[in-house]
Amino acid sequence: MIAPAEEAAPLDELRVVLGNPAAVKAIENSTVPFPDGAILVKLAYKRKQSPDFETATIPDQATTVQVMVKDSRRYASTGGWGYGRFINGQPADLAQHQTCFACHEARVKSRDYVFTHFAA
Repeated sequence: MIAPAEEAAPLDELRVVLGNPAAVKAIENSTVPFPDGAILVKLAYKRKQSPDFETATIPDQATTVQVMVKDSRRYASTGGWGYGRFINGQPADLAQHQTCFACHEARVKSRDYVFTHFAA
């Protein structure tokens, strides 16, 4: 695991980001750009109050799996990253996939389009 995150309303999600060894090493060493072959996966869940511990928030229903794959030749038009989003195990429609790069480009272009970093 690279890092957990909480998304506020309206999504109200708990998220965890995982990476393959190439992605983890790049984040660990602050390597930018990421090497080809790096893969990041974000698992998202609705959040809910724990029935066993009232002040704890726990994952509820899974909402999406989102994937970034670094291949600077294949995905040159999107900063070298391919983006995927899956809902209930099925790929999201093309329109949803096309929103990924615009968001990453606007906010984290200087970090090779990657929001994630190790938990502090």
